[in-house]
Amino acid sequence: MHIPRALATTAATLSSGVLIPLYIDPIGGPDCSGWGPLLNSIAAHPSVPVWAVINPASGPGAHGSQAPVEYQQCIPVLRAAAPSVVVLGYVATWEGEASAQSGVNADVSGQSGDLATYRGFAELARPLFGDGDGFIALNPGTAPSDDGYYSIADILLTAENFFSDFSVSDISLASSTPVSKQAVVLTDGPSTPPTSLISRLITTDHLKAFYVTTDSQAGGANPYDDLPTDLETYIAAIEAAQG
Repeated sequence: MHIPRALATTAATLSSGVLIPLYIDPIGGPDCSGWGPLLNSIAAHPSVPVWAVINPASGPGAHGSQAPVEYQQCIPVLRAAAPSVVVLGYVATWEGEASAQSGVNADVSGQSGDLATYRGFAELARPLFGDGDGFIALNPGTAPSDDGYYSIADILLTAENFFSDFSVSDISLASSTPVSKQAVVLTDGPSTPPTSLISRLITTDHLKAFYVTTDSQAGGANPYDDLPTDLETYIAAIEAAQG
């Protein structure tokens, strides 16, 4: 059940939050129960930034089509859940077609030879959203080979992997690769929040966004078609790490 925004306490937005690939049917209004755990978690922790990625291939539909009614009902509910929420429309840049209301999340190569192309994409997309200052997230899935990518994005997903395969050494902390722009997304995670890892990445390193899901990508499964088993506790841990 969605807790109305009026019940959430007003709080300043924190620096670090969660980047959630929200490839889940919201099921429809007014409660949007498919997204209920996320909406409830946002209401309980409104100061934690949430960047929610809506993927046309897993939800709203083909380019040029109208989104199913449940998305038309529930995306505004998600956007209104707290000022700290940003809804991102996913773009597979080899297709180059998408629409979004708050910003753009794009899969990118991260290669030096493609930087000018992606810079052009970002310069084209940014004015279309957020009253002319749209949010740009890029997903190379690993550290890009050219540090110039950090200058064109608000967030770079620099590590997307199995939880068991991730190492904090995967994150570059150099001044040319600001950790304040980096995100990590891990799948097949533990059933309870990895508090020591959260402490290292959020409290010590000041990573921009960190998300661990219990959903699995083993055997080619979609690891983003379900939310973590205890999302609220996880978001609470992200908040506590900044206390």
